[in-house]
Amino acid sequence: MDGVTQSETVSDRQLVARLQAGNERAFDELVARHQQRALNVAFQLLRDREDAMEVAQDAFVRIYRSIGEFRGECEFTTWLHQIVVNLARNRYRWWRRRGRTATVSIDDPVETANGAVEWQVEAKGNPPDAEAANAEFIHTLSEKLAELPAKFREVLVLRNVENMCYDEIATALGCSVGTVKSRIARAREALRESMAGEL
Repeated sequence: MDGVTQSETVSDRQLVARLQAGNERAFDELVARHQQRALNVAFQLLRDREDAMEVAQDAFVRIYRSIGEFRGECEFTTWLHQIVVNLARNRYRWWRRRGRTATVSIDDPVETANGAVEWQVEAKGNPPDAEAANAEFIHTLSEKLAELPAKFREVLVLRNVENMCYDEIATALGCSVGTVKSRIARAREALRESMAGEL
């Protein structure tokens, strides 16, 4: 069995156990597997490439430093999301204290060592006028999403972009499943209202 095939058969839980036992290669594998996910979440929350990259990097630094505290009560990816969301919140609060506003561009790719982020919304083979209308709608949707309060933006990104279940979102955000459902409903309603003139 070659190295690539072997690494694909090793679960995140096994890699975490190896890292906790002092195997540095396990950390490299976890980063390789999940850095794009961390970057996507950070970018969807912050809408700034450099800040998203810093948050994603900081998240893995935190994981490395506190891996001994991870008890496996949730999936590794849920823990990663929790750390990324908390760091993004801190970054957003830091911006607000300094009067900075985030710029929104759905067209600005997030570059990583492995290439650009794969966007979740993509139109292939549509006529040019449909492409233009779709791009404009996506841009408007991104702007409206960015205008939502952070607690609403977070749940929508984790549910609709990262496809996390309610339990995982609750763990990542440190709240109850009922709170998650309520926030998602209120966030979707707020987004519908703000998009009413665009539909």
